[in-house]
Amino acid sequence: MAEIQLRNISKRWGSFIGVENFNLTITDREFLVLLGPSGCGKTTTMRMIAGLEEVTEGDIIIDGKRVNDLDPKDRDVAMVFQSYALYPNMNVYENIRFPLKVRRIPEDEHDTRVRRAAAMVELDDFLHRRPAELSGGQRQRVALARAIVREP
Repeated sequence: MAEIQLRNISKRWGSFIGVENFNLTITDREFLVLLGPSGCGKTTTMRMIAGLEEVTEGDIIIDGKRVNDLDPKDRDVAMVFQSYALYPNMNVYENIRFPLKVRRIPEDEHDTRVRRAAAMVELDDFLHRRPAELSGGQRQRVALARAIVREP
């Protein structure tokens, strides 16, 4: 993991201000929740950290390195979205494993990493099921395990 620093970041679209002069330090291994009303900038902030939105002003520092100009793939950040975006044709095991295949992680690591991530979110007994056979909370945990398995 790595420390993340947001230094005076802002995001504007014309005259509309999405985030203004925001400062935050998230220490290594710290768990942080962004909570606030709709439209206050939570998602925009996360998208800027991940590189999905450009920062209008300020700096994003990950592990001591300014990442404003890095592509999302080069930031090694994983996100879990409210709509889980699970693959309905794949079982839980394959949904969790998918990021390892895409990133070309050696196959001999897949089973151990998938099972470790599944255990962390208490899905050990559901690896054979498809998303349609899961509750909403279980689907959310599959999405979380899919982010964890990458070890971003």
